[in-house]
This record gives sequence, structure tokens and C-alpha cells, in this order.
Amino acid sequence: MSRKTKAYIALVIASGALLLLLAAGSWSSANLKQFVIFLGLAALASALKVHIPGMESTISPNFALLLLGMVALPFSQVAAVSLAAALVQSLWASAKRPRLVQVAFSAATLLVSSSLAYKFSHLILAGSGTESPVVCVILAGSIYFPLNSALVSIVIGLVEGQPLKQVCQRCYEWVFPYFMVGIAFAGLLSGVYTPSAVWEAALMLLPTMVLTYVYFLNRSARALPAMLLPSSSEDDEYPVEVRS
Repeated sequence: MSRKTKAYIALVIASGALLLLLAAGSWSSANLKQFVIFLGLAALASALKVHIPGMESTISPNFALLLLGMVALPFSQVAAVSLAAALVQSLWASAKRPRLVQVAFSAATLLVSSSLAYKFSHLILAGSGTESPVVCVILAGSIYFPLNSALVSIVIGLVEGQPLKQVCQRCYEWVFPYFMVGIAFAGLLSGVYTPSAVWEAALMLLPTMVLTYVYFLNRSARALPAMLLPSSSEDDEYPVEVRS
């Protein structure tokens, strides 16, 4: 692993740890019922992960629940849900036991993406004087999607020694439709329910997430035979198992 790769991984993990400390310092116990529901649903959604062919990465529909959670939950609770989602996605039914640095990087990536998306969307809403849940989801998604994809693409590019543009193209080919479906449905449902009942929207979103998961699982299975996947000896060279 090059020094540049180590430095990048360390920077992302440090950023995630700092955001987690900030969330812990500002912990809010408001609406714990909604928090517990989002926590459970995000963990469930994180288990519905699909491997991206040709890449050491998986995608799951947990981001849609995180975007909905940003409408009703305080920052500290969104960070806690993000951490739980990342841990489940990293550890649940993994082909091989992930190393600590893999889990830490995956968690930090999700924490950085969700935290900045939360702060950005609420800052814009506060400045414009609007409280539209739909706008909040769209704004948060417009930051979460490119940021999360960039963080994942950069580490893959550094590890594989490939141009960032090429890695981003390969990554976006898979995650763009996945994210667009999630953002669209989360936005629509957020406009139907009041912030105090957004957990009902999350429950309504669950069947859509399962169907989307099944579709992309089948798509991944069809694509795998045509891809040259890393051998078991090459897998050990990957410093992280990235998630998005």
C-alpha cells in the first residue's frame, strides 16, 4: 500500500471519528421512538447489499432511510443511525472476515457522507426560510450521492492504480440508477407524512427497497460471469472493503 493511499485512508477515518465525537457531544434524546425505528430499518436495509461486479465494493438501500431520517432526526441521531448501518453492511454475511481498517473506513465514509449531507441541506433550508421535507431530501441526496461515490472511487483508484475518471465511470454506471430511485421515492414519501410521522414513510419505503435490491442482485449475478474478478490472493492486497 502506497503512502498516499495510507494517508487518504487515515484522513477519512479521522474525519469520521471527529464527526462521531461531535455527534456524541451534542446527543439529543428527542423522539426516541422514531430514532429506534430508523435504527432498526437502516440495519435491515444494510443487510440487503449487492456486490458491484469487478470492484471491492457493495451497495445497499440504507441511504434512502438516512435521507428520510434527515427530515425528522437531529444530527446526533442521524450519525448514530449511519454508524449502525455501516457496521451491519460491513459485518453482515461477509464472504470473509473484514479487517478493522476496512470496517473503520466504511463507517467513516458513511458518517462523512451523511453528516455533510445533513448539515448542507439544513443550512440551505434555514437560509431560505422553507421547511419542505421534499426539498430537504433532494438537497441531502444531491450531496450524499456524489460525495459517497467520490470517497469510494478515490480509494479504489489509489489501490488499483487506475485513473480516478475511469473508476468513477465504472462506479457511477452501477450506483447512479440505484441512488436516483432511492432519492426519488424518499422525496415523494417525505412530502406525504409530517416530520413527526416520517417513520411511517420509512416503513412504506421498505417494499421498494426490497424490490430494488432484488433487481440489482439479479443484474449483478448476470454481470459477474463477464467480469474478471480479483483472485483470492489479490483480495489480500485491498486495504479496505469499501461500501456505498
